[in-house]
Amino acid sequence: MLTGIRRHLGEWISITAHAERTPPRLTLTMTLGELPEGWPRSGLHARTWTGIIGLVLITPFIALLLGTVLRGAGHGEVYGWISASPAAIIAATVSLFIGIPVAIAMNLWRITRVGLRRHANALDGLFALEFAPLHLVVVLAALAIGGAFVGHLAADSYACLHGVRSAC
Repeated sequence: MLTGIRRHLGEWISITAHAERTPPRLTLTMTLGELPEGWPRSGLHARTWTGIIGLVLITPFIALLLGTVLRGAGHGEVYGWISASPAAIIAATVSLFIGIPVAIAMNLWRITRVGLRRHANALDGLFALEFAPLHLVVVLAALAIGGAFVGHLAADSYACLHGVRSAC
């Protein structure tokens, strides 16, 4: 399995769109491998250090979430340690509000290629992700955790607006 992953490192997962006016036509293409012809690689490549920094930035909030899940399962030691430590609470808070957005931006900046070109009566667009497993894991984990937290806040706000006082 690792051999298959290593073989695809540095390749691109790309979606291109080509729209024409006459005759009206829209073509969407998904390719794996190299970028489509005419779209050069940017100077930025996936670097291991950005993925590691992203992991460090999101780890405190992930630890807090895991402690909360373990407390719900009857093992409150981890959550007790985190909630009793002001440094751990500050680290988790900074991780949530600063670390997650910075980790997403830093890693997406390295592995994403987005472009739009206009030709006579046509428009070409490109969205491509470089296959870099560490960066993709950081981005997906940060999006899932950040999205779950924002969803939790939205659900509490909705419940509070509709009279559930315990959600306020």
